[in-house]
Amino acid sequence: MKPFEKKKHLFRTYIFVFVCTLWLSAPCASAQETYPVIFEATQKAVLSAERSGVLTSLKVDAGSAVRKGAVIARVNVGDLDLQKKRSELSLRHLNVKVKNLERLLQRGLATDEELAEAKTQKDVTYTDIQIFKRQISKSQILAPFQCTVIRRHVQPHEWVTAGQPVVEVVAPGKLRAVANIPSRLAVKLEKGATHTFEVHDLEISVSGTVEAVVPEVDELSNTAQVIWNVEKSEKNLLSGMKGEVRISDSELKIETRNSKLEN
Repeated sequence: MKPFEKKKHLFRTYIFVFVCTLWLSAPCASAQETYPVIFEATQKAVLSAERSGVLTSLKVDAGSAVRKGAVIARVNVGDLDLQKKRSELSLRHLNVKVKNLERLLQRGLATDEELAEAKTQKDVTYTDIQIFKRQISKSQILAPFQCTVIRRHVQPHEWVTAGQPVVEVVAPGKLRAVANIPSRLAVKLEKGATHTFEVHDLEISVSGTVEAVVPEVDELSNTAQVIWNVEKSEKNLLSGMKGEVRISDSELKIETRNSKLEN
């Protein structure tokens, strides 16, 4: 082979190898793309009073830890307590009255109508007490679960209306990760699949399992929302922090293959 032809052959070989390298590396590059995630509390709630009134008690503030069922705030009940106590006294009197009338009826000294009227008064008074108890219970804001207060919207002694936000709470230690990823990848994710998240602010990695893929694609970005349950989240990992998740095409192929084998 002549020197010129040899050089020409080597040049063609070099170009061929270069093009093949680019072609093979292209899928890998796309497979290595990362997607931003945000960590959210799995349980969170905005708490409000069920009745209007002045907040007579609000001892919690942002950062306060509250056990499940504890009283977070109270609304002034007005004279409901007095009405309840008066009805309870009336009920005691009516209980005695009904017993006396039953004895007198046996001796022929009372009528059926008198006894029936006393029993009716007794039942009405008992119902009134239950209504007062219900109204008083509506004046308390209770923690729905063990939680931490993240935001307080009002101050003690302010007037609040029914349904007005008073505090926001989240369950500590229970987080989920949420990300919007291309729909072509999202539809291939299997429930229960495990992925790793990088939290650069804390310089840690946490793992999570796919809980759900929201069955709706955003028209503008062509992405779908994916939700992961975060396993054994670090103490310093807080709701609202951001991270990244890496989902490779090879992982999706393995998940799909395993799913077919299980079926």
